[in-house]
Amino acid sequence: MRVGISGFEPKRLTQVREARGLSKINLGRLVERSPSTITKWESGYHSPDADALTALSIILQCPTSWFTKPVTLYENNPVFFRTLANTAKDLCAASEHYMEWLQEISAHLQEELDFPEVNIPYLDVSDYRQIDDEMIEIMASKCRKLWGLGLAPLADLLLVIENAGVICSRFAQGSTVMDGYSQWNERESRPYIILASDKNNYFRSRFDAAHELGHLVLHRFIKRLDIVNFKPIEAQAHKFAACFMLPEEAFSVELPPGPTLENFITLKQRWGMSAQSMITRAKELLLISDVEHLRLYKQVSARGWRKGEPFDDQNEPEVVRLLPRSLQLLLDEGIFSKQSFIKYLDMSSTDVENLMSLPQGYLSENNVLQLTPKLKSKRNATINDSDEDNVVNMFDNKPR
Repeated sequence: MRVGISGFEPKRLTQVREARGLSKINLGRLVERSPSTITKWESGYHSPDADALTALSIILQCPTSWFTKPVTLYENNPVFFRTLANTAKDLCAASEHYMEWLQEISAHLQEELDFPEVNIPYLDVSDYRQIDDEMIEIMASKCRKLWGLGLAPLADLLLVIENAGVICSRFAQGSTVMDGYSQWNERESRPYIILASDKNNYFRSRFDAAHELGHLVLHRFIKRLDIVNFKPIEAQAHKFAACFMLPEEAFSVELPPGPTLENFITLKQRWGMSAQSMITRAKELLLISDVEHLRLYKQVSARGWRKGEPFDDQNEPEVVRLLPRSLQLLLDEGIFSKQSFIKYLDMSSTDVENLMSLPQGYLSENNVLQLTPKLKSKRNATINDSDEDNVVNMFDNKPR
């Protein structure tokens, strides 16, 4: 028999518990309940009482209304992760919930705003074994042609992807294992990408975005992701990223014969791709031999570039624009205040800030009374609000 508060949604507890990386045992300890009680709550057999609900809200950092928020269940394609290792199982579970929440936020925003139409070419293929290298090259070229990109380097990849109707998010995942993940929402026929900001590397982030775009283009109808097909599917997305970011016709012309590491570093800033990714692409295009490839990678290791290359710290990663601008438009139009928007979503403000790629604390900012200082110089009259920038130059009338 179910006891406790009415309207309790068991899946909401499971979502937020796993997103916070807590086991049932650990959560039970924090709220002073047994793991079996947590299991009963999540199974829907029992519901927490009011005191327990308040404790859950505090520990899991979400409003109490979150636990009574209805859950929309629908069938989606798998989330494409960059790892399926057992050590990352909890991280994958958390990431799936972040993807669910991002799509919830997007659905609410689309009730008020018209997002860009989805303009993504994709393969009508349900078996990854039907996809070969030639097909990947063709699809990468098709994307560039459809979006009018030509063969030139891309100045802002995330902007290109968002303009094609993909909803993107970028925030810290709490681990360097999870570079990014993506999913098609079949109910909306709209794709989603979440990128990790943990490594804070412009070049790596661009490759990650192109990799996830590859999943959206190549694997829309792949319905299963497991330990058997994971590696070949990842290799296909890697191949797409290289083809899309470094098109053969242009890249092969710019790379000199017998290229050195310095040649690749020179091209790095122009193409926005790491030297190591360009070396791999050059080998795939037969622009360098196996011997040259091995020599270059030995030099990469000898110079300590495996962990970081020159110029890695000179560019800030590309930023997500669509979601922050969507909220700003709603605020500017007076449709929501920051507080009413959070209440509308019934979510943690921190989760919303992360998922919408907003500055930390943006939704909890308070209005602060601004007072203008009035200074009086011994040489000048009182400085008031009409003076430029409210700044006193103490040297204007200094005797010369």
